[in-house]
Order: sequence, then structure tokens, then C-alpha cells
Amino acid sequence: MFKNWLLIYFICFCLGDIGAFYEKQKLFHVSIFAFGLWSVACGLLFLLRHYNLPKWENSLLFKPKRNVCILLALLMLLSGFLAGKRNEAVRSRWQSLIGKQVVLQGAVQPDSLRIRQQGISALFIAEKPLRGKVRIFIKAGKNTDLIARKLLTEKIQAAGVLKEAAYLLNPGAYDGYKADRIRGIYGKMAVQSGQVSSTNLPLPVYLRFAAFSQKIREGTLSELHSGTAAILPGMVLGGYQGIEPELADIFRDNGIAHLLAVSGTHVALLALFLQALLRPLGKSGDYLIQLLLLGYGLICGLQPGVLRAVLMACVLLWGRRQQRRADSVRLLLLTALLLLLINPFWLLDISYQLSFVTTAGLLLACPKITARVPDFLPDWLRSLAGVALTAQLCSLPLSVYYFHRISLLGIVSNLFLLPTLEAAVLCFLIGLLCLPLLPVVSHLLFPAAEFLLQGAVSAGMVLAGLPFAAVDISDWGIAGMLAYYGFLAAFLNLGPFLRLSSQQRKQWLLLMAAVFLLLSGMKYCAAQNLTVYFMDVGQGDAALIRTPAGKNILIDTGGLQGEADISRMVLLPCLRYLGVKQIDLLCLSHGDHDHAGGAAGLAAKLPVKNLFLGCATENSEDVTRLLREVRNKTDIRYLHKGEKWRIGDCEITVASAEPGTTAAPGVTETNSASLVLQLSCQGHSLVFTGDADTDTEERAIPLLRKTDVLKISHHGADTSSSPYFLQHIKPRFGIISVGNENRYGHPGKGTLERLASEGIVTLRTDRLGAIKVVFKNDGPRWYSYRYQGNQF
Repeated sequence: MFKNWLLIYFICFCLGDIGAFYEKQKLFHVSIFAFGLWSVACGLLFLLRHYNLPKWENSLLFKPKRNVCILLALLMLLSGFLAGKRNEAVRSRWQSLIGKQVVLQGAVQPDSLRIRQQGISALFIAEKPLRGKVRIFIKAGKNTDLIARKLLTEKIQAAGVLKEAAYLLNPGAYDGYKADRIRGIYGKMAVQSGQVSSTNLPLPVYLRFAAFSQKIREGTLSELHSGTAAILPGMVLGGYQGIEPELADIFRDNGIAHLLAVSGTHVALLALFLQALLRPLGKSGDYLIQLLLLGYGLICGLQPGVLRAVLMACVLLWGRRQQRRADSVRLLLLTALLLLLINPFWLLDISYQLSFVTTAGLLLACPKITARVPDFLPDWLRSLAGVALTAQLCSLPLSVYYFHRISLLGIVSNLFLLPTLEAAVLCFLIGLLCLPLLPVVSHLLFPAAEFLLQGAVSAGMVLAGLPFAAVDISDWGIAGMLAYYGFLAAFLNLGPFLRLSSQQRKQWLLLMAAVFLLLSGMKYCAAQNLTVYFMDVGQGDAALIRTPAGKNILIDTGGLQGEADISRMVLLPCLRYLGVKQIDLLCLSHGDHDHAGGAAGLAAKLPVKNLFLGCATENSEDVTRLLREVRNKTDIRYLHKGEKWRIGDCEITVASAEPGTTAAPGVTETNSASLVLQLSCQGHSLVFTGDADTDTEERAIPLLRKTDVLKISHHGADTSSSPYFLQHIKPRFGIISVGNENRYGHPGKGTLERLASEGIVTLRTDRLGAIKVVFKNDGPRWYSYRYQGNQF
């Protein structure tokens, strides 16, 4: 009974927490009203018990224990909301400092420090003027190493203008805004090295552990030699530093991505090793193990998954010593609630969710799933297969929600790769512990760990390369996830389903399956309107067109500066979220990096049926990489002015495809050679202009008709969108794909004034995030992902 109510309390706290995060004030008011109403009703009817009212004797309100539990549940709902609002109150105070000159005092988070070409970037943990985190970039010259050492050893002061961080907001892609709210990051600041001064105060204790962890990581990397070596410190100490994205993809496609960070399995291995090592110490050894596990949690950066494993291990060790047996599910719920009291918004963190959902599944469902594994297998193999299958089934909806991709080889990979990887972790961990006192042992164990790791990675590459090793899955939605978990719980006869008869369970299974299939089928059976997604790719262009006939047309792919891969960060997650399995036509307006930078990465992961290029793409490095990727797989065509092409039920007119002779400042030859295309479908029309200047746009006018939507050229630069051009095509909406606070000053003031004077509604990705335009019978309607994410 208590366990059931404990679960209800936890769920109520979570609901209140979510309400605070998404600023649902009505939830708070309803909770207050319900709590007050139930309290008054219980009090009044309790007094009436002294009168002769037999018809009320069996009333729910006359059950004191249940009444107290209901009141506690409502109180937990309020507590969750207030705990979340506490975080929001801090964010509001930080928001009041945006745009102002502030002096921050605090320390940098050691594992976040990165030395860049122009300076040092890090996450600054401020104590004054407010508590919170700020992304800081220190423009350092020759003293970069000296400043970096100072940052790792003492608190500092930094003076500068606090700015709001910029995010790329796209459906299905990594939500940096949400992640920063969860982590308590409230802005960014760029300062000169002269604006950073020492306070001569030591780092806080927990940051000293983090700095110690960083030293260990750097020291062990110097002992390792293979290209995959960075995985081992990440698996043992946490973090993804130095791990190549391609390696992360191999782990993800094999369904073992959780091993790249510190997992509960690693903590269990450490606990078992310490128990074997310290067994002669008896009771004192258990206390020492608990102390070492807590220290390990501090070294790993106090991540939710690590804290969950460490806290549960410590409680179980304490219970064993006190000869008390803890209820594992109850302990898990209490641990989950304790972590939310530390940071309520961890509830929305992927590592928190995966850790607790998977652990709950292993505690509740693993025995029943293992019992369904064929009996002819050895017991150890059945147990391992049961654990792997349970973890896969329980985490499946979260994998779809966050990654839109599931591994079909997860069970096989866990059976064959997991033991090898855990053996590598154990060798590496023992080597770390022996390094200070027995370096000879470490020098033997480190190569063994590398050998095991390389073998597992090589096998993982083979498995990930198999057909259908991993498949892309479009978003299920919250209702689909609940239907899945409802079906799984009924199928395994868990929780409340133990009280149902066999017939009732079958009816529930049919209902959940029908709901899931109905929700999934609606996406494919419903009539598809012409829909265009202008993705938020910063200072670049990328637009996905989904036609009523089900064709997918992608015009430009964006591109970010430095090592950031726009295809991995935005394009692929967004396309997977939307259920795109193939690009029927990829068209690059020209070869500049901000339009073609993601093309090769996209083509490597998603089939491209047709590729259309303009004449100004031949010397582009990005296009050269793309052509190597699609060779012998894609139909490639170079477009010429006046051509018309049909893609399904849409027609594409090439209005311009040759370089102009303009000498306007800021206009390159590739810009003036941008393709100008008009797409027409079922009476609707869009015009895409790449980075064309006014001369190129006006030369395209003879082949252009009136349009509904115009993708404004060159991110709204003043060299685009002349009055003559706008008056000819008469667009209703003008889409400007532009980066926040970009160094070019886009969009130009002149362009914005010309659009306003023609009565064109201007939509900007830097302010609205991704923009969705749906063409219905009464005309186009637009939606902003920043403000109307539920419409995506």
C-alpha cells in the first residue's frame, strides 16, 4: 500500500515540476483549490461523524488514512510546482541582467574548459551577483596556457556584458534552450584577458574533484595510444571529451550508447571490486566503500545517472551492514525524489530519465522477460539476454523521442559487445587505481583495456554496417509513448494489471495496440498539404518541402563554422523526427559553405534520389565531398535557365542559373550565380533565391510569377530584394534565414524597410526558430517552433 502511494506522490511531484518548467500557472491554482476544497470537505465531514448519519459512514471521506494520503499527494503536486518555480525565479533575476555590464565572481567548471584558436571557452559557475552558470569566452593571446592554469586552480572575477545565448530551434533536434534551463545556464559573456582577475580564493571542494578528474583524464590519455582511446576515460570518468562523432554513432546504432557515459553497470563493477579488495576490513571496509563511491560520484561530475547508482549502492551497503533488506523499487523512488529536490529540472534531463526508467524496468520486468527467453540457452546467457532485452524495451520510447532512431541489433550487441566493453572498463579502472602506487601494473592493464576496446569497436562497426542494423522512427508523441508503456505493462502483468483477469488484460492489450496503431497510422493516412519547413541553421539556408504526393525536396543544407556538423546537429534529427526516409530531390542554390556545408553528411546517412546543382558549385569543397558521397547512387543534373522539372505533383522552374556581372560590394561571383527557383504545386507557389543579388533577381523576373512565399535572398542583406522584384512577384510572406547577432549585420535595415513598405509579412529564423508554412485551401499559414512547437 505504501509503495503504491509513494509512486503516486512521486508522479504528483513530477507533474508539478513539469508544470513549473512549462510555466503552467493554471496547474498551481487548480492544485491550491483542490487541496483547500478537499481539506475543508474532510474536516466538515469528520465533524459530522458525531451525528447519526449512517449513509455517510462508508463514504470515501470517512477513511482517515486515505484522506491523509490524498492530501499528501496534492501537497506533493504543489511542492513540485514550487520547487520548479524556485529555479524559474533565479532565471528571471538573471534575465534582468541581460544586456548590462556585470562583474561575475566564481570559478569555471574544469571539464568544460576548451582552448580555442582565439581564446578559451568554459562554463563559468557564478556566485556573485547571482548563483548560476554562464558560458564565458576569454579572448586570450600568448597567455592562453597561463590563464587556463589559473582557471583550474582558483576563483576569478570576469567583467563584461551579459548576453542571451543563441540557440538553433528545430523540431526533433537537440534543444539547447531546454538543456541550458535544466543545467541552470543563464547567458553568455565574451571578455578580454585583461577583464579577468584573480580573487586568490581556492576552488570549491566539488570543483577540486572535477579538476582532479580532468588531470586524471589528461594523464591517462597520454598513456593510451589508439584513436579510440578517449572512450575509456569517458566511460569511467564521464563526459564525451575527445570522442569522435562517428564512434558515438557506432555505439548508438548498436544500442549501447549509454556505455559512453558512466553507467550503473560501471558503478556496480567498482563496488564489487572494492568489496573484494576491502573485505578483510569488515565493517570499516563497507564504510570506506561508501566513502569511495561518493568520491567517485564527485569525480564524475555529479551527473544524475551516476548519483542514482552511487546513492542506491551506498544505501544497499548500509542496509546489508544493519541486516536490513531494502525494497529496491521503494529505494529507487526515494532516490529519484531526492535528486529532484537537488535539481527539480533534472526530471527533463535525458540521462535522468534513461537511468531511472531502465533501472525500474530491470527491477520490475527483467525476471518476467528473462522467463520468456528460450530454455535451451545456458542460464548465464539467458540472464544476459533478459537484461539486454529489458533495457531495450523499457528505453525504446525515450530512444525514439530523443534520437528518432532505434537499434534492431541491440540485443545481439549487448550480448557480444557488453561483456568485452565492461572487461575493458574494469581493466582501465583497476589500472587507474594502481597508477599512483603500482605504475607497472597500470602499464600492463592499459594496453589490455585498449585491446579489448578496439576489438569491441571493430565488431560494433561490422554490426552497425549490416542492413537494417538501425532504423529511423518518426515521433510517437506523448500519447503514443503512454500507449506503448500501457501495452508493455499489461503484457508483462505488472503493477495494477495484477488485479485484472486474463480477459480484462487481453481487452486492455487490444485497446493499447489499437490506440498506438491509430496514432501511427493517422500520420500516413491523413491528407497531406503542401508544407515547407524553413530550418533554423543559423547564418545559412535549409528548407524542406513536403508535397501532397509525399515527395521530399530539400533546398540547401546550411553549414556552421568550425568543426560543427549541421547535418548531425540539425538536418538528420529533424528529418528523422518528421519521418523522412529519402530525399527525392536535393537542390543546392550554390556552393558556399552556409548553403552546402551539410550536404555530404546528409547524403552519407540518408538516400538522395536526385541532385540538382547550379553552375557556381563546381569549385566548392563541400560540393566536391557531396559528389564523392553520391557517386553511382544519385541522378545528378546541372540546371540551366528556363528549364522546368516535375517532382511528383510539383513543378520547379529555373528562373536564373548563371553568374551576373554585378560589382555591388559584398556580392561574390558564387552569390550572383545562385539558382533562383520557383516551385508550384496545386495553385500555390514559393520562390527560392539562395544568395542572389538584386541584379540576379531582376534577370529572373521574366520567368517568375506571383508567389505566396519568398525566401529572402542572402539572409536579408541590403543587396537583395529590390522594390521592382518584390512588386513583380508580390509575396505574402518573406522568410529570412539568418543567424542571431551575426557579424554581417543581416538582415539589413534597407531590406526590412522595403519588405514592410510592400506589406510583406517578414518571418525570421533568428527570432522564431524553425518556421513551418502549411498551404491550405484558404492560403498559407505559418507557425514558429519557438512559440508553437506543438504544431510541428
